[in-house]
Amino acid sequence: TVVSAGVGDPSTTTKLGEAVALEATRYLRDNGVETSVRLVDLRPLARDVAVASVSRQISPALKKAIGVVATSDGVVAASPVFKASYSGLFKGFWDVTEPDVMLAMPVVVAATGGSDRHALVPDTDMRSLFAFLRAIVAPTSIMAAGGDWASTGLADREKRAGRELGAFILSGVRQAVLDAAGKGYRRSFATATMDESASAASTALPDFDSSLMRLAAGGIGGD
Repeated sequence: TVVSAGVGDPSTTTKLGEAVALEATRYLRDNGVETSVRLVDLRPLARDVAVASVSRQISPALKKAIGVVATSDGVVAASPVFKASYSGLFKGFWDVTEPDVMLAMPVVVAATGGSDRHALVPDTDMRSLFAFLRAIVAPTSIMAAGGDWASTGLADREKRAGRELGAFILSGVRQAVLDAAGKGYRRSFATATMDESASAASTALPDFDSSLMRLAAGGIGGD
């Protein structure tokens, strides 16, 4: 699934995210796995994200988008760069998404901007965000700015990042992590941002219940 906070129509941010996802698809198909690419376009959800961020009232459209992410095998997270960081819309979406949705999820981070000055944003800002969400971020991150769109270097990075994402998915690393360490950080929470069908289908929402994680989430730890 591509999660794009692009603001243009058409959006170069979405274009970049989809290019990486298609490379992952090619890798998986070359290895005998049929797959498809889904898009979560955040621009039409801007009002819903803003309302949810101050009220925790999750609209049906926003709930559906979060459900798409939760039931994914991997995610390409793409944002334009504003004022040396990812956009407020991009951050707002992850702020209202329940924390365990991205647990052990393979992720590629990608960004677009108007200047090479923003080259480190995917690694200094986006990578740390998904580390906090306990996702598994691919080694290759991508920043596209200015003349990058006409370069062979960008296409090479898209291919490398996509193949890394495909390899993570093919290896089953997400389920392996959940099986190996899940009981160490499981906790319970109300799935207010999830459709029941998506919650039931998703391995991204294990029923975690350790005292440490309840305490970390603002609850009261047990004995």
